[in-house]
Amino acid sequence: MAPAPRTSSNAEGETDLVMRLKKDIFERKYMKQLENDPVQNANLAWMRVVEIMSVEKLSETTARAVFRLPVQREYLNPAQGLHGGMAAAMFDTMTTWTLYPIRKPGFWMLFGTTRTLNLTYLRPAPEGEMMLMECEVVHAGKRLCLIKGTLRRERDGAIISTCEHQKYNNDPEVAKA
Repeated sequence: MAPAPRTSSNAEGETDLVMRLKKDIFERKYMKQLENDPVQNANLAWMRVVEIMSVEKLSETTARAVFRLPVQREYLNPAQGLHGGMAAAMFDTMTTWTLYPIRKPGFWMLFGTTRTLNLTYLRPAPEGEMMLMECEVVHAGKRLCLIKGTLRRERDGAIISTCEHQKYNNDPEVAKA
């Protein structure tokens, strides 16, 4: 089994949301599915090293999260920078994880499905560069959601790429009591 990603603080300093996200995403079903599915293993390289820096519920329909990870050799394009497809996979996954604090039965419990994922690439990120991905659920309604993401160099805050992620909620209807 893959080691659980680290967080920026020890267990006593971790917020409840960070600990729950780590447990639900990295220590349970999702990582086990990836490890057992050779088609999905491209994601394992970065999921094994990502750190959850913070997760915050801002309101019933908005949230924010920050993740930290290095550019590793497996992520490089022929020009020796972060491959755009790898950046897109990272944005798709980490922006989706940002729904975690607001999800509940019938409301983004299954994390929805991607409608659009628009990325803008601004500068390269070479091997070894430490990156921060800042994600924010701008709006989550009953069926549609907008999440934005910004990938930055940790050392100087320069933006590497940005993302606008729109999702559709495919949760089953919850029976009313």
